[in-house]
Amino acid sequence: MPAFSPLAATNEKNRPIDVIWSHEDDEEEQTIPVVKNQGFVAKVFNSRNTQHAKLIVLAVLALVHFYYLNDFLVKFAAVDQMAQDARYIKPSGINHRMDMASVRYTFQGFIDYKKNLWMTVGAMCASLATTASLLTIYSSPRDVFNRAAMAVIRVFDLCAFMFISFLLFARISSAVIINHTTQHSLRAASRISVNLVNDLGNSLSCTVEPRGELPICSRQIIDSIFPVQVIEYLIILCILTGAYIGLAYLIEWCIRHFFPPTHEKLTPISAISRNLLVSSRCSSDNSVLIAA
Repeated sequence: MPAFSPLAATNEKNRPIDVIWSHEDDEEEQTIPVVKNQGFVAKVFNSRNTQHAKLIVLAVLALVHFYYLNDFLVKFAAVDQMAQDARYIKPSGINHRMDMASVRYTFQGFIDYKKNLWMTVGAMCASLATTASLLTIYSSPRDVFNRAAMAVIRVFDLCAFMFISFLLFARISSAVIINHTTQHSLRAASRISVNLVNDLGNSLSCTVEPRGELPICSRQIIDSIFPVQVIEYLIILCILTGAYIGLAYLIEWCIRHFFPPTHEKLTPISAISRNLLVSSRCSSDNSVLIAA
């Protein structure tokens, strides 16, 4: 009958595979922290959620701009052609100068509106670029990126997004000018030369004065721009989203410096495998002892 030696069982448990597992456990325990006791505020006001919310708002802004953009550009081209043709018409009548001033004033409102439109699109693209950069950073190990660089990106991100609100607010003045002066400037253009409004009506399939079933040119032009009420709603949406982003950055900074989250180590899978193997070895040792 073979003799059982306790030393053999001890040597069996200290095989090199256990040493390897022990080394792997030390490495995995250092790299698998789990955040505990993360509050509701920290879950809601975190940087990743704010960027997702901003993406939704940017999508809404893009859809609204896409809906109005093409129609406005068509109307702008027609008004631009009318304003350019009016410059080369020989003055006639005592009110010619006032009529030209009316046409130029309205056309300047169109120019300002168009500039504001493209600047808003540029600000939206810049905000989208910073969102993509921040989401890439958040999905990577934080130690790879410098905290100062991340702070600079966040400041630029918030400024670029809030600049959209400023541009929308400035667009209201141009929209008001177009709404209140378009019909008057078209009548002034008809006094300068009937051909001006006839060419405009032919290009837009409309009429300056009510006639038959043709739509009114001024109504078509005004409908091609953003309604003031829609602009106001978009401003409120952007301000609320910007406040959400800024508040999330502030809360994250306060939590990091004043209320650091607690961490817990996850049990590595290698440790579970090792425990199962040790248990099986103990069972086999007990079987040997019983047989002995």
